Amino acid sequence: MLATHFRSAIARSMVLAWLINTGMAWLLFSGLKTAVSQGTVQVKPNVTLTKLGGETSQGTLLSADSSRVSIQNSSGTVESRSNDISVLSFTNKVASQTQPVEVVMLDGSKTYGDSLAGKSNSWRLQNSTGNAIEIPPKAIRAALFKPLPVELKEAWQLAIKETVQSDAVIVQRPGNVLDRINGIIVQIQEANVAFELDGEQIQIPLEKMLGLVWFQRPLDRIKPSVEITTTNRSVWMAESFSTTENSLDLKTQTGVSVLIPLSSLMNINYSTANIRWLAELEVLEATVNKRLEFSSPIASLERSLAPRFIAKGQTRGAFVNSADQDLLFPSPGKLVLRIPEGFTALQSVVQRTDAGNQRTEITIEVWQDDQRIAEQLLPFDKESVEINVPVQAGKKVMLAVACSSKLMIGTEVQWKQPRLKR
Repeated sequence: MLATHFRSAIARSMVLAWLINTGMAWLLFSGLKTAVSQGTVQVKPNVTLTKLGGETSQGTLLSADSSRVSIQNSSGTVESRSNDISVLSFTNKVASQTQPVEVVMLDGSKTYGDSLAGKSNSWRLQNSTGNAIEIPPKAIRAALFKPLPVELKEAWQLAIKETVQSDAVIVQRPGNVLDRINGIIVQIQEANVAFELDGEQIQIPLEKMLGLVWFQRPLDRIKPSVEITTTNRSVWMAESFSTTENSLDLKTQTGVSVLIPLSSLMNINYSTANIRWLAELEVLEATVNKRLEFSSPIASLERSLAPRFIAKGQTRGAFVNSADQDLLFPSPGKLVLRIPEGFTALQSVVQRTDAGNQRTEITIEVWQDDQRIAEQLLPFDKESVEINVPVQAGKKVMLAVACSSKLMIGTEVQWKQPRLKR
């Protein structure tokens, strides 16, 4: 349960009194650098390059950037374009322990450190090596200061995604309940957070809170990004990157710049820039074609028949991999989304389900703006039809299932792993 505010002054005073008790201080850090340690000169790492089609090549890495990868093996130099690559895997081992502070960025990047500090114009994540990552104010979404029990993971995700237009302190109360205190995060110091609440600035000990959430407006567009994971379990959504002799230099869409030793890389996942699953996109509209006209609309019936994303028989959830979600049309209807920047093709297989023995001939349509760009017939005696349609980035796309029968029986279909490709 997540409380978005406290309804009485008495309750708020009790919580604040509990929070402001003196807690453990964090180490004061100074002389910070703005990059991850490069370490010493090292041998080129061994890597495995996997193509989108499944073919693999092994060798030593010569170079990698946003456009191509070059490796050396017994056959010579192998070069591959980024839009043909699925993933570049390294042989480095994941760290046995996670650093205590988890920071989540607005673009989906996530990283770890030993301490976080700064003011509202700049945040700094400190590592035990004495280096730090500078985080622009518009890039940070949330910071978690303590290990999160399994039973609180969903509540924490809800706290991050909640659309309340203010910063917040998140505290864990007895009974595994998360409370949200809305205000303004002013400064994070060695042991306390300066927090403005109802026009008054108070000091809250870090040890008394679970985490912080910053109010940020969503990005206008999420650009295609390569997902880079490191041995400390950080995940960076890189808008651009390139390797040097012994490190990788990356920059995210939100302006975070990081220098990572090659010895700290786990994977460079190019498929996240080459493929975008439709389940990751915001649904602008999902409606069902009416079977029969009722004097009063039945909202619950329309919701149950409207198109939606599913995985293993369940509706779309926060902890379901987008690649494992299909788009279910229980009945003819339409779903509207917007095509992100950088993608040019819509792909899927529209397949009938096992819902009943009755089958009806249906039409599968794809629209952009007011123009129908694809139309395919799925006859009653056919199981599926393949969809591969050129689309224009930045425009709305409507996926539609239509049928001439007024009863619309035997029309349930699934769009299997619907995706966009560059």
